[in-house]
Amino acid sequence: MREELPLHDAEFDGIVINDKVCTLYFRRADGQRLEVVLSGVDALHMDEFRQGNVVLFFETITGELPSEVLNLERLYGSPHPSAAEKYHRQFEAVRSGKRQAIEAGELILVEMQPGYGANLLATCEKVELIHRRESI
Repeated sequence: MREELPLHDAEFDGIVINDKVCTLYFRRADGQRLEVVLSGVDALHMDEFRQGNVVLFFETITGELPSEVLNLERLYGSPHPSAAEKYHRQFEAVRSGKRQAIEAGELILVEMQPGYGANLLATCEKVELIHRRESI
C-alpha cells in the first residue's frame, strides 16, 4: 500500500531523533503545523537539509515491494568495492531481507522528495501524522 501524506509544498523545518523515534516538523503555506513521527526506526538517511526546505512529496510504502529505483543501498550500505565477495553477498542479503519485510508489512519505507532542500529515505515500524492546533 502506498500512501502520500498531505505535505506537498510544505516547508520542512526540523528533525529530532531520539533512540528509535524520529519527529519531522513541517509548516504549510496556510500556517498549519504538522509533525510526522516515525517510530521503530530501522534506518534513516537524509541529504541536503538547508534553510527553506520545500517538500515535493512524502510517501510511505508497505505491504508491497518498493520500486527497484528506490535503492535500499542508501539505507543499508555496501562494503568497500575491494572487500571479499562473501561480504558483498551478505550485504545484498540484508537489503533483500529488508525488501521482503516491507512487502510483508513488517517495515514501512518512507520517502520524502524535495522541491528544494532535504530528501529523506527511512524504514520504520509506524508512521503517524499529527496536525498541531497552533499556526503562524
